[in-house]
Amino acid sequence: MRAFLFLLKFSYRNLWRSPKRTMIMVLSLSLAAGFIIWDLNFANSGSKEVMKEFLSQYAGRFQLTNPGYYEVANSKLFNNYKVMSDEDVTDKSLFATSTRRVTAPVFLSGDKKTLGVLMTGIDVAGELRLTKLSDAVTVGSFLSPVGNKEIILGKRLAERLDVKIGGEVAVIGQALDGSVANDLYQVRGFLDFGGGDLEDTLAFTQIASAQELLVMSPDQYHQLVQFDMTHERLPSIPGLKTWTWQELIPEIGVSVSFVDNFTWIVSIIIVMVISLGLANTLLITFFEREKEFEALNILGAKASWVAWSLLIEVTILGVFSMLLGCLVGHAATTLCSHYPINLELFTNGKAIIMGGMTIKPLVKFYPIAEYYWKVPLMMFFFLTMSMIYPLVRVMKRSKHAV
Repeated sequence: MRAFLFLLKFSYRNLWRSPKRTMIMVLSLSLAAGFIIWDLNFANSGSKEVMKEFLSQYAGRFQLTNPGYYEVANSKLFNNYKVMSDEDVTDKSLFATSTRRVTAPVFLSGDKKTLGVLMTGIDVAGELRLTKLSDAVTVGSFLSPVGNKEIILGKRLAERLDVKIGGEVAVIGQALDGSVANDLYQVRGFLDFGGGDLEDTLAFTQIASAQELLVMSPDQYHQLVQFDMTHERLPSIPGLKTWTWQELIPEIGVSVSFVDNFTWIVSIIIVMVISLGLANTLLITFFEREKEFEALNILGAKASWVAWSLLIEVTILGVFSMLLGCLVGHAATTLCSHYPINLELFTNGKAIIMGGMTIKPLVKFYPIAEYYWKVPLMMFFFLTMSMIYPLVRVMKRSKHAV
């Protein structure tokens, strides 16, 4: 134990023989660790906030449907004859953060042409309470909670149909009883998704109007869409299927996963580059102390003792740097949790369009505990690797190593 304490004291003293060089290495390691922790928190929080903003507009975090409603291989295909009701949902607590929807592929006929679109019957009161869909209505007004046979259209869809606010469109489709569904709907407002594709393909009406058009009973619907963004728990309801947003919008799920994984790749590359620089610095430092190592060998110190002293030096340097880096990273993350970052700073003030919808998220950071041990562990690994080559070179050059 006394030998180890002496070795520890000896190694610590040697660190400060060249204080400027030591401080440069400490700063490089601590700032790198702090930046990586901040960057990983930024990527994680950014993904969550972007998806929260996007999902809260329309898609929801998950959907409950009849098991046969969506095709397993392609969630873009659905079977309107597969319906559900509130009686099927055994967990009644879901209703507080969910809204009901009826969907129907229909033809809309205006003064100019007839186009195929996806019309969704929505619970207007629930949508106003849980979603931001109403914010996308920039011309006219949102659907009335007590209205009937009203419709809101995407702005580009309305232009193609050549319809105006207060005008009427004919809706033609197929009812669930096999008959031809048709009716006239009054145009209430236009949706502006910032030029996204959804402006060409979506239309919304009251859920009661959609049920009447499709000849559905008032207690039947297609989707129970969940908008609880704070909990990760997915319900398991007998007789129903839970679809996550990653399954319903796989192209966006893959993109988010790619960004998160790419951030880790960039972080590893940064650490590797810093490690190469440290290897060069350590090589110079060890060569400068070559005569000291030879003198220690002459006095009876074995090469292994010298190696252990150098390893302890680097360990002390790393521990101090990682602690400082964690403090820097946590301070920067905490600051950004109080002062969220507007992602428009990275897009020259332009809004982000995702999945056909415009989003303007403020990224509020949420510190992830696992980063505070994963990042130091990763950096310690590369720091240890960076000293192997300099140490081997020095030991080989020691004429009196034993």
